[in-house]
Amino acid sequence: MKTEVRVVVVGNVDSGKSTLVGVLSKGTNDDGRGLARGYVFNYDHERESGRTSSIAHEIMGFREDGRQVLPERLTEAKNTMWDKVVRASSHIVSLLDLCGHERYLKTTMFGLVGLMPDYAVIVVGANSGITRITKEHLGLALALKLPIILAVSKVDIAPAAICDQTVASLSKVMRTPGAGSRLPMVIREDDDMQQIAAGLEGNVTPIFLVSSVTGQGVGKLRELLRVLPQRGVQSGQVGKPEDPVELHIDATYNAVGVGIVVAGVLRAGTIRINQVVLLGPDGNGAFKPVSVRGIHFNRTAVEIATPGQSYCLAIKARSRGDQLTRSSFRKGMMLADVNFKPTAIWEFDAEVVILHHATTIRENYQSMVHTGVVRQAAKVVSLSKAPMSTGDKGLVRFRFMYSPEVVRPGAVLLFREGKTKGLGVISSVYVPASP
Repeated sequence: MKTEVRVVVVGNVDSGKSTLVGVLSKGTNDDGRGLARGYVFNYDHERESGRTSSIAHEIMGFREDGRQVLPERLTEAKNTMWDKVVRASSHIVSLLDLCGHERYLKTTMFGLVGLMPDYAVIVVGANSGITRITKEHLGLALALKLPIILAVSKVDIAPAAICDQTVASLSKVMRTPGAGSRLPMVIREDDDMQQIAAGLEGNVTPIFLVSSVTGQGVGKLRELLRVLPQRGVQSGQVGKPEDPVELHIDATYNAVGVGIVVAGVLRAGTIRINQVVLLGPDGNGAFKPVSVRGIHFNRTAVEIATPGQSYCLAIKARSRGDQLTRSSFRKGMMLADVNFKPTAIWEFDAEVVILHHATTIRENYQSMVHTGVVRQAAKVVSLSKAPMSTGDKGLVRFRFMYSPEVVRPGAVLLFREGKTKGLGVISSVYVPASP
């Protein structure tokens, strides 16, 4: 069985995230004019502007002997390229390139919260240093308890003094109590990546000095990514193969000749072709049966889906009169076991801390809530401490504004409204007395 480690790559705009992802996944250096990032971007307007506005997904495949499986032709269609890489690999590292511009912060938050990453690589430009967005991304990764890897990019064009200043600033930030009093460590060529990978679960934060043009430091970063273990089970996010099926949908497609395809990370249970599962909740909190017609793992057809890995599933409605279209789906839907139908709820309690608010939060305050793949506006029903301002902690009861959702105690919660941001953990949910 192939294993998959999911790594999000975040950082300020123009820090070189997409270029680094392209260099790591394609095994070729950049030309200094955007060659490598052109392999990563999803849309033409991203290639024209050089800025990521969507979540790009690339993979790195490794053989059992540790050698990376590189694509034969960089211009090959992604379906063909990925299929060859996956079939020749025993271990897959999925690189999720998130947005750096503040305009697309909600997309970045969804990638961090909903796509179940195992690790976070935060890219910092050597010449630009720590920016406000860098601190924002760092705070989100810390809130989600993700092991952090720092990559200082563009070291080939930054003056040595400026580069040293950026590294010193990063080290100082990581040593602060707010960052968990971590131990920053600048990686050298003779460092053992197995030991560094083991230290990530503790308080070690490796700092790589990399250049996508010269290739400096990229080999060591690739070596670390290769030896990173999957964290889903030990972090409590992933269940067992014998548990009830639970796959949270993060994307939907309408494939020509196939029909509706849903994508997501299988959090628990096992899914096989022709298996019947429940799709929901819809706007009324209801679930309906669908059958699984095909399973793909990183664009490669497989017969079975196991927990902790991302899949695309072709599904079909069981009822002849019920046709599935993309309009049938809403954010926050999932596939669930037919014998374990989850309950959609309207209200829940969460222990939260206010990271930033210009004034105070009171009852009836509304914000966008992110928890797993759920993204919906919610209203504050009550607070254990009212009003709440920046830095305050307390128990807050939220109520979804438009439709019920499936959320569970222990899930991480992020909420935002403009520059207002807070985080917390769901402590309890309130099951409605009637549908």
